[in-house]
Amino acid sequence: MLITDAFLGEHAVFYLLVQDIEKAIPTLETVAALTNRAAPLSFSLEAHARLEDELLFTALEPHLGAQSGPLAVMRTEHDQIINLLGEIESETDLEQGRTLAAQMIEVSRSHFQKEEKVLFHMAQQFLGEEQLSALGAKWSQRRAPLIMI
Repeated sequence: MLITDAFLGEHAVFYLLVQDIEKAIPTLETVAALTNRAAPLSFSLEAHARLEDELLFTALEPHLGAQSGPLAVMRTEHDQIINLLGEIESETDLEQGRTLAAQMIEVSRSHFQKEEKVLFHMAQQFLGEEQLSALGAKWSQRRAPLIMI
């Protein structure tokens, strides 16, 4: 499996989680309810961002650079999304939490679209199927649960 396909699959789950949060925002009555709603996205998105950075972005650095350009933007947006999720978690005012959630949703959707429409195509161009497949195998190993025998 190509690593870009693996990340596309993860994005599909994130879109569902984001949509769930978005639909729930007006009906949530406490900050705790908002935090609980956002927790699955927060936990899974941090792991996703870390894997993208360690596997795909690192492989693209020789071609795109790291200090500026698309990879710098992607990393900055990862940080922004994770920071917004952290702010939601520590927020005490429901209206401010709703505002933060709306910002997080907007940044997340925009970020995923940039990866899907631009960065993943660059990965195909610069890395090719063989390297993307090898990275996909590394993704799979990192995602596989630990099995104790």
